[in-house]
Amino acid sequence: MIRRGTRFQLLWIALLLILGLAAPLPYVLVEPGTPNDTLGKVKGKPLLEIVGSETFPTKGKLNLTSIWVTSPNSHLQTFELLRAWIDGERSVQPREVFYPQGTDPAKVTKESVAEMKSSQLSAQLAALRYLEIPYSERLIIRGFTELSPNKKILRKGDQLISFEGTKLTTSAKLKSLLAKTRSKKVELGIIRDGKAIVIPITIGRAPANRDGENSGNPRSNGKTINFIGLYISEKYDLPFTVKINLKNIGGPSAGLIFSLAMIEKLEAEDLVRGRNIAGTGTIEPNGDVGPIGGIEEKLIGAAREGATLFIAPSLNCPDIRHIPRGLQVVPVDTLTEAISVLREKDPERLPMCG
Repeated sequence: MIRRGTRFQLLWIALLLILGLAAPLPYVLVEPGTPNDTLGKVKGKPLLEIVGSETFPTKGKLNLTSIWVTSPNSHLQTFELLRAWIDGERSVQPREVFYPQGTDPAKVTKESVAEMKSSQLSAQLAALRYLEIPYSERLIIRGFTELSPNKKILRKGDQLISFEGTKLTTSAKLKSLLAKTRSKKVELGIIRDGKAIVIPITIGRAPANRDGENSGNPRSNGKTINFIGLYISEKYDLPFTVKINLKNIGGPSAGLIFSLAMIEKLEAEDLVRGRNIAGTGTIEPNGDVGPIGGIEEKLIGAAREGATLFIAPSLNCPDIRHIPRGLQVVPVDTLTEAISVLREKDPERLPMCG
């Protein structure tokens, strides 16, 4: 016979378990998104359209992959998380991974959209550099650091064109010339109000941080670097226009596939060869490929779409625990490596994740 006190305790424990299962938890669900074919169409329009340059017909699919994350306001309950763990096609992540505590979700969404736009530009620059198609870059002053020694002589909107007589073609070139100079005063060529002029500016020196970049960082590595105290915007004059008709997807992870799609359309060589290919990865203008989040969910989404080859950042290989049957995952570090993967006609010769 169960005592009344013991029965009450059991009921109380049962009630706590029920409340625990029903209570909202600080997690989000991450699910596979539906891949988008960058060589195909969306509502009758090309997903990726190049205007102002000759393009070539394509055969096959080159899919960018994505993930779907529940809203930060979603009240996930224990049974929902358990179901996600059991089905194996969704992952459970702490809410702070996607929505940092104290951050407005609307701001997170806005930043994600900005990252997508930035990745599209990086993808264009990487493709142009790979194809050796020239373009011009303009360096425009958009502001000054607090300790800038050149606030009074330079102005917002000035375009930088030369450094000690050497033409400035990229921001990387400016950084290189600035790092090498030993002078305290140099001549900076600028365009102001439509006129080209040369202005003497001051070179400051300050402690470098661990990356050797940010002057004035108190966590110095003991070295010093040159600085001129400018915030610079990079404006590009490209030889053609790329229109990307894609909504409701943010973040930088489609960069690599955008670059590959541009190259496939701009080159007569048939790289895709009628295959169903998917991939992911950030892209830098120099062609470096970077890691992304949600790699396993993206593999599942690609497999559902019928892809047989998946191009992934090599740094994501350790994150992959399960590869869907029939999908070959090939790691790359650069755009050039990704092109080599597409060119390879013998899948057995390709490196593989997992």
